[in-house]
Amino acid sequence: MKFSGRFLIYMMIVILFAAGRSSMAQTAKPARPKAGLAAIQKKYGLDPKSSLVSRLTTTPAYVMDIFRNAGMSPTEHQVTKDESRILSEAIAVLPPLHQRVLKQHLKSISFVDNMPNTAITAPVTKEKETKLFHIAFRAGILHQTISEWVTEKERNCYTKGDSAMSVSIQAGLMSALTYVLLHEGTHVVDGALGLLNTDTIAGRPVPNPFRAGFSKNIWSDIGTHIWPFPDSLAAKSIFRPGGRRFALSEAEQVYKALSQTPFVSLYGSASWHEDLAELLTIYHLTKMHGQPFQAIVKKNGNEVFRFEPISSPAVERRFVQLDRFYRKAG
Repeated sequence: MKFSGRFLIYMMIVILFAAGRSSMAQTAKPARPKAGLAAIQKKYGLDPKSSLVSRLTTTPAYVMDIFRNAGMSPTEHQVTKDESRILSEAIAVLPPLHQRVLKQHLKSISFVDNMPNTAITAPVTKEKETKLFHIAFRAGILHQTISEWVTEKERNCYTKGDSAMSVSIQAGLMSALTYVLLHEGTHVVDGALGLLNTDTIAGRPVPNPFRAGFSKNIWSDIGTHIWPFPDSLAAKSIFRPGGRRFALSEAEQVYKALSQTPFVSLYGSASWHEDLAELLTIYHLTKMHGQPFQAIVKKNGNEVFRFEPISSPAVERRFVQLDRFYRKAG
């Protein structure tokens, strides 16, 4: 799939998800009665006591339409017993806050064949104050390791043609679904709790300590960097507006540039929502589950550069912002 189509899908997802969680600034409107979480759950048929794996279902029509309208032909994937076990194992890896919030706010899960991207997290509810979500995953990741899937994704950042050079990500042998569920689950937590909300009342920003701490000296808004790297290759990937694919000969320079930023991946520089999801995911897998995460550049089969983003000083300073995900409550 060409990047133009992938970028179109990505923008559709961003718009859909942002619209569902009011993460853009708003002005105050006359107050209306706020429906409680239990009432919303009942209205949409979510039993918060049910297991997450039991929430496997078909993909909502409006999600499938996103792909069909972009010229794709997605189909429902029938999950096997072994694939259901893979999902259960991925759920068990989630941090404490994810476990609690997803039980309350993840309405359903589905798997799709012929899906152009890896996953989409979409709002189910129309109520702005209380949100429930659906996550649709590309079924192919059920049969990939994290290393295989992340390497595939990373190589999409580079042009083909230089057979002497290669880029790979060493990220262990856990299921790729473990990584993707962590990432998408972080979007659910972010959206349900308003972690990065930028709402206003009477034209004044609503205080948001988490957003302030997480974005300080890095983001001025959802997609605008204030980190001082305007000429850095790390800010020019295909995940950024106006970005490009790199030549494989540039790979070492790309990761050296990334090592000077607070981002754990090129994808994390796309927006502050993706930054949070990538940071939490890679932190959790490496620090809590002992998995590796290293970018490796080779020339003629010989390693010429290795980068471990989680050990970058600019990244390490952000770990304190992740404490909330590991508290026993709140």
